[in-house]
Amino acid sequence: MRRTAILASLLVMLLGGGLTVWAAPTGKVKIDTPGMVVEVELYGKKVAVPPLREVPVVVGTLTTKGIKLHGKGKDTKNRPAIWRLDSVGPFGELKEIQVTSGETTTVDAGAPLTVKTPVSITTKGGTKVNVGLSFIGKAGEYYRTVVYMGRRRAPAPKIAFLTEDGKILQTANFEYG
Repeated sequence: MRRTAILASLLVMLLGGGLTVWAAPTGKVKIDTPGMVVEVELYGKKVAVPPLREVPVVVGTLTTKGIKLHGKGKDTKNRPAIWRLDSVGPFGELKEIQVTSGETTTVDAGAPLTVKTPVSITTKGGTKVNVGLSFIGKAGEYYRTVVYMGRRRAPAPKIAFLTEDGKILQTANFEYG
């Protein structure tokens, strides 16, 4: 008898909770950038919103937890590959996404990316030039400078310093870290 009462109580709680969520007003979110997946917090969990689809969500403010920007290209051996940049913040205009009842909120970010290259020069123990990279999307979101090719980290990019007439002065490899 006691088990039956407990099971009945659980069933009522589950149905009541399900009806509350089902009855909540909803809107839609659409990621308008091909290849971009935005991860938002929904009910205390990280949920991925895929690109180019209208996804129904509960009305309110969605907090962005991560962004993955995918693009088709070629690997170092000229084979087809999927490249990826990740963002863990700052997210710029995507920090929070407002969802309105019955409306579709369109998110447009990603490419074209702005690449900034901060440079610093140190002379301790010889002259050393540090060139950094920053990838910034059109919504002001920052992407990590680690590039992935498929599931693996891509080799560090190379850099060449040229004169105005194109003569190579020095070449080097970037280092992750």
